[in-house]
Amino acid sequence: MGRRGGRQLTAAGNYFDTRSKAVMASASGALPLLVIAILQPTFLRPGTLPLLAVIVAFTVVTVGITLRAGRLSDRQFTVLGSGGMVGVAISAYLIADPSGSRAVTAMLAVVPAIAASGSPPKVTISLTGAAVIMATALSINGSEGAVRFVAAGAAVTTVVVPAVLIATMRSSLESVTARLETLANTDPLTGLLNRRGMLPRVSAMLAEASEKSDAIVVSLVDVDHFKSVNDTRGHAAGDVVLTTVAEAIAAYVPEDAVVARLGGEEFLVLGLSKSVAGLEEKVLESVRSACDVTVSIGVAQANVVFDERGGNDVEATLDRLTYAADRALYAAKTAGRDRVAFAVEDVVRWSPTLTPVQRRDKTEPLP
Repeated sequence: MGRRGGRQLTAAGNYFDTRSKAVMASASGALPLLVIAILQPTFLRPGTLPLLAVIVAFTVVTVGITLRAGRLSDRQFTVLGSGGMVGVAISAYLIADPSGSRAVTAMLAVVPAIAASGSPPKVTISLTGAAVIMATALSINGSEGAVRFVAAGAAVTTVVVPAVLIATMRSSLESVTARLETLANTDPLTGLLNRRGMLPRVSAMLAEASEKSDAIVVSLVDVDHFKSVNDTRGHAAGDVVLTTVAEAIAAYVPEDAVVARLGGEEFLVLGLSKSVAGLEEKVLESVRSACDVTVSIGVAQANVVFDERGGNDVEATLDRLTYAADRALYAAKTAGRDRVAFAVEDVVRWSPTLTPVQRRDKTEPLP
């Protein structure tokens, strides 16, 4: 296969999610039944071939809708999945041979299993319940006495067990993914956000500031003489100092602001100007009270204005503001430490990703 063909397959794989692929694969399973029924007329109950043809037509429609949609919505999946299960149930009933009917009945487990892999619990439970009812009704048809109970139990087990197993595996995978995401986005020592973890929050804050024509404030907090702490008291003591300083900073940072550890003994606080006004002096006093070290703080403030031609590179904007705050931090260190220094105010022209309506509302003059 050429490079172009490989790219086309990759694009198709990205276009369809796992649930859509599974729907198409399971729906296509009805096609062989029609072929068998045509080749062997006794395969079906007498006079039922037209009904099977209708089911196959629905299958073709299902595949067509899925091909067009790519990623099915929960509503589309529920409708198509329910229709598919009804089609399976009718197909199983139409088959003359009881063993063949039971084999097709087992296919009712497919849709609930697919639902368990990627649908909300409500959808999964609904489809599983419907499949259990249909599978039980088909299994006990023609059975008597104790055999009916055995058949009903087997039908319930066939449908429920795969759905429960897949739902459990999905829950475990989501839990592990969330844990890994937390580890990737936070500093392991202090529990604060790291640079990677703070970027989405910074992006949202810049968008909010541009919408309100507000200013954003970046404060770099650096522990004074931290190297001497490590040299004289050991790295374990240094870790305790960093943790204590992080807690002292976080205690005064409002919920809508961002506090992160950039590395080493340096922390960053970022927030809208109205939210973090006067925060620096509170942090200085909080650190003095919490531990036997002090911190120096460099502050950079920038007015964020919406500009359709402005940039939306979060990292570049953060680097620019951090650089200004770092220069102010150097001034605070030079002036004697344990104090705050401010950089010259800046302007950030920001163009967040907006819908056409939002962009029009931003740019139209007020009446």
